[in-house]
Amino acid sequence: MTSPEACRRTAADVERRILLTAQISDALFGLTRAPGPFAHRLESLCDGVVGLASETDQYVTVSCCVLAEPPAAMADTVLRVAHEFVGNAVKHGMHMRLLGRIEVSVATLAAELVLTVVDDGWGCGMAPLAGEGLSVAHALANAIGGKVSLRRIGDRTISEMKFTAALHA
Repeated sequence: MTSPEACRRTAADVERRILLTAQISDALFGLTRAPGPFAHRLESLCDGVVGLASETDQYVTVSCCVLAEPPAAMADTVLRVAHEFVGNAVKHGMHMRLLGRIEVSVATLAAELVLTVVDDGWGCGMAPLAGEGLSVAHALANAIGGKVSLRRIGDRTISEMKFTAALHA
């Protein structure tokens, strides 16, 4: 039989997960409220994904920096790819780790807009395999003429989506 305290902990965890899921849905789709500015949506999305995907005993921090906003018509796609990249960083990179850091940025490089997610997790190996999250990211990027890459440099895993677009469209 389960103790009342265990039931309270379970209920609190279920509530936390529901709230984080709503936070992610709001950032992606404006489910319960109208979407705000892109930078706020990205930060809310990343915080929600890390909170939902990490274990309760993990301390994974995430920071977001938006130096260039995507064109309005592509903002949702950039957010959806960020969702996949950050989810992969937590699920694969932070697996069985107590501490970790994820950095998310959106910036321009030459004539390209670049979404970059860098984590200090376990890494993807020298020849990363394409799982479900990376396959979804590739499909989303292809739909807007973008390219996705995943690589390991030193103790960092770097996921990127680059696309050329009229940056002020």
